[in-house]
Amino acid sequence: MSVGRLPPDYRSQRGAVLIVALVLLLVLTILGTAGIRDTAMEERMAGNFRDYSAALAAAEAALRSGELSLESTTTFQSMLFSGTDGTYDVTPTSHSVDPQTAGNWDTVDAAVMDLANTLINQDPDFYIERLPEIALPGSDLVVGFQDQAPRVQFYRVTGKGYGISPNAEVILQSTYFR
Repeated sequence: MSVGRLPPDYRSQRGAVLIVALVLLLVLTILGTAGIRDTAMEERMAGNFRDYSAALAAAEAALRSGELSLESTTTFQSMLFSGTDGTYDVTPTSHSVDPQTAGNWDTVDAAVMDLANTLINQDPDFYIERLPEIALPGSDLVVGFQDQAPRVQFYRVTGKGYGISPNAEVILQSTYFR
């Protein structure tokens, strides 16, 4: 047997490779934990955006449903503007309707809108406010020698949509004249 190099003396090793390996393992663990935390945060953000988008689509559908009610002659003629059917009359001495009061809303009829593809927590709501008439003196609508300037009736339609979770809520408003 030939004797070339002698094996190293195991008692003289100091463990430098072990320390370097443990430091590298610690760095990789920190990077992996940070990556998991970032992924979880991005997943929550995507879920919140999806929830908001569903609430926005439901609020838009409620707003359009209220506008269609104003546009429809038969539905419009049946509106009382007394607060009993989700329609209100706003006078110079009264205040606008509070959107945070649950009793002010009229639920959108499911037959009117198609929300089958949208997973929402509850059906969207809307209410309609009849605003005071506005005279249009000096406008292009004044034709000839009219005694009075024409008056325009405006309506404020407010729609509220809910998201997938009960925490998401979007309120939209539009002004409509008839």
